[in-house]
Amino acid sequence: MELWLVRHGVTDANLEGRLQGRLDFSLSPLGRNEVYALAYRLRNQPFYALISSNLSRARETSQIIAAQVQNISPLYSPVLQEYDWGIIQGLTRKEISERYPLLFKQLERDFHHVDVPGAEGLESLFGRVKVFYRFLATVKKRNKKSLPVLVVSHGRFLQAFTLYFLKYDPRNFWPFSFSPASLTILDGDFKKAGRMRLFNDTCHLRG
Repeated sequence: MELWLVRHGVTDANLEGRLQGRLDFSLSPLGRNEVYALAYRLRNQPFYALISSNLSRARETSQIIAAQVQNISPLYSPVLQEYDWGIIQGLTRKEISERYPLLFKQLERDFHHVDVPGAEGLESLFGRVKVFYRFLATVKKRNKKSLPVLVVSHGRFLQAFTLYFLKYDPRNFWPFSFSPASLTILDGDFKKAGRMRLFNDTCHLRG
């Protein structure tokens, strides 16, 4: 079964370089235009289901897409929410460096594995990833026509999910980064490591 992964469109917080985390920002005007372009690209593609994070920027992204794709309504789940960044949530790089200089140096060396005070933590993040993976495995059994499942979520959750789906070791470097309104396609049977058919494609944003 194919999974079509979409990161939400850009927000004003993205444009300001802020770590959004669980803060509930809406799409910016630019972000809505990005998602309209992606929705137009997907308009003739049938899907078995559309599953989205329930944060506003992902909800709006999924709603714009659902308006273009026939016979589908978004399903929303907090399991797909973005990573909670704790004390640095909502801050820019400059603000983090000024308020937490030692933590900033650690983040500069290894962004993905630093224990940020108050943050969700990787164990919790991958716990959510595993819950969603098991859910998708049950969806596959019901999906008799093997139609793709469309997933709308956030950068760090999609990074973690892709690592888990492809059976990468998350203790190593995380090689995947997702752009706003990008499309990535994974394919697998949920019994062994899956494959990546398309990664972080944004050709629809270039017309």
